[in-house]
Amino acid sequence: MKICLINSSYEGVDSPFEKYDDFPDPNRYIPKDRHEFFTRYVTKRNAEAEIDEICKEHFDMFMNYMWGIETDDVAGVEATRYLETKGVPILTNPSTFLAKNKVDLQRAAEKTGLRVPENTPGKYPKIVKYSDGYGSLSLDEASICYTEKEVTDRVALLQEKETPFGIIVQDYIIGRECSAIVVEMGKEVVALTPLQYVFPKDTPDNEAFLTWYNKFEAVDKGTIKYAFVEEQPHIKNLQNAAVDAFKAIGVSGGGGWARVDMRLEERTGLVYVIEVNCIPVVFYPKGNTLGDDLVVGERFPGGQAAFFDMLLATKQMQLGWHRVQNAHVAEVYNKFAPSYHSVWSNSELSEMQKYLTTNWDYSGTVLDVACGTGGFGQFLHAQGIQAEVTGIDLSPGMLENVEHYRELRVGPMEEQIMGAGEYDHIVCFGALHFLGPVYLNAVLARMFMLARKSVSISVDDVSDEYIQAIKEKHGELTFNANHVKAIEEFGIPKGWKRVYHERRLMYSSPTNGEMVYGYGMRFERADA
Repeated sequence: MKICLINSSYEGVDSPFEKYDDFPDPNRYIPKDRHEFFTRYVTKRNAEAEIDEICKEHFDMFMNYMWGIETDDVAGVEATRYLETKGVPILTNPSTFLAKNKVDLQRAAEKTGLRVPENTPGKYPKIVKYSDGYGSLSLDEASICYTEKEVTDRVALLQEKETPFGIIVQDYIIGRECSAIVVEMGKEVVALTPLQYVFPKDTPDNEAFLTWYNKFEAVDKGTIKYAFVEEQPHIKNLQNAAVDAFKAIGVSGGGGWARVDMRLEERTGLVYVIEVNCIPVVFYPKGNTLGDDLVVGERFPGGQAAFFDMLLATKQMQLGWHRVQNAHVAEVYNKFAPSYHSVWSNSELSEMQKYLTTNWDYSGTVLDVACGTGGFGQFLHAQGIQAEVTGIDLSPGMLENVEHYRELRVGPMEEQIMGAGEYDHIVCFGALHFLGPVYLNAVLARMFMLARKSVSISVDDVSDEYIQAIKEKHGELTFNANHVKAIEEFGIPKGWKRVYHERRLMYSSPTNGEMVYGYGMRFERADA
């Protein structure tokens, strides 16, 4: 796809952020044969004319990185509102999200029960800060106040700076500074592995937070480091709080992503949400010290490329781009359903599935993605394997005679997998070629996120002649693709190992008689 990255321009603006902003660019991580990204800059003073010109370039998608609030000197909320009137698809950061501030978060917390720092009378220490703006602007060690006079003096100091920002006073939470990226995945909101900032051991409590200097200088110098939060229940508590915050401020269903900043209280282990940032610092130069790219690169299956495709796949689902094609394919397989099981049972694909169930453990819970008429579950049952199997398929007709499955769900695999929940084993045979490249990456990433023990797949090495024959027989909407290269580029996620990888004959095509070969694979968690 041809994608435009719209950034706020610093031209003619004396912004303290310009020195530190290397600007995001997914081209650093994603090859051009997948997507092409083009950066365009918009000034606040001439935003509408510049956006008009950008829209004439006919991009397939716009990724919004404009960040200025109404009172900033750089393009942001107003420019985004204008972009939204152009009728173009916008991937991230709607104007309704950009306009949110810390006061909005507090109001949302009052309505939803989200835990945020309060301003408890007589309780100290306090932190005094701006209610608007980004990047710990004007935060320093003196922002922490231990008496009412210190609070009064600090408020007066901030007011003297004649900024348009409001000021808030909150209880200062003594504990760890943490953050978590949240991502919309289909209809779900999912938090990635939380990060914590590790301060030098002798850092006093009133200095163990992200001041302007700490965020932009100390982290870059390595004085303050990042580490993944590894202990339960802290991981789950931080993730839950991040998801709750994203939903509480009302941006799910189009917000795309965020980074939620939190404090993990040392004394109680409680999580307090500090801020919801609409633009995670992802796709910045490789090796950057900003933290968010570390999370995506180390903990998101498929890395930055799959992360971007997850954002893009979700936006496409929200826009309904896949519905007509899925309805067509479902009808094709509804007609194929009466004879499908016979064709499958005589195929080499069924022999591979039997081989897997004979030689590898599938006990526990199993999610069979694109399960068809339930052949894999039949093998598990026939071999006496103690497994509770759930099946997903696009075609209602294919599910009519399925046996030995605890639950059956009808719908596109790219939608169903997002909210499927965790399973011991997730399998998908003979179906990934129906997905486009964007959905493929998103589905694979989610499978690895949800599988506790193993992921098993097959990928068909279909020819161009086969793909064309399918279209000629069943129509142009019957999409097929050869994803052998894409699967290899996706790679083996960190923390996993590939224990089975074999090229073998899969089936003889009933459409054109072609002998279709492919690869069978099984992956296991390295620590399982």
